[in-house]
Amino acid sequence: MWRSLALVASVSCMMGCSFFAVHGPTQAADGSASDTSCTQSGTIPALDAIVGALAIGGSVGGEIVDQTSHPIHRYELYYGLPALIAGIVLLYSASSGTDKVEACQAVKTGETRGCDGCPADVP
Repeated sequence: MWRSLALVASVSCMMGCSFFAVHGPTQAADGSASDTSCTQSGTIPALDAIVGALAIGGSVGGEIVDQTSHPIHRYELYYGLPALIAGIVLLYSASSGTDKVEACQAVKTGETRGCDGCPADVP
């Protein structure tokens, strides 16, 4: 029991690293980047995405096993739902972190983001 509690505690401490470990560029009032000290590596969002996908896959796979061959006492409450919620949070964190990394890389290379540099629509 202590092992599973330690595992849950360590995973919850690591959950959503992209929320606090990935920093995007700060924007000045005129829209230009005033500070370019931001995260350029996509490693942390990638790790969040991998762990999130594994958590959701484990939740769904465990539910299948629970329903078909080996019933686990209150699987949905103790294991399945927390793993599913953790997976969703991790995937959202990975998406947010990836957006910040892409914005940082665009600022560092001098690209414009959005439609600031888009050509006019052709009728």
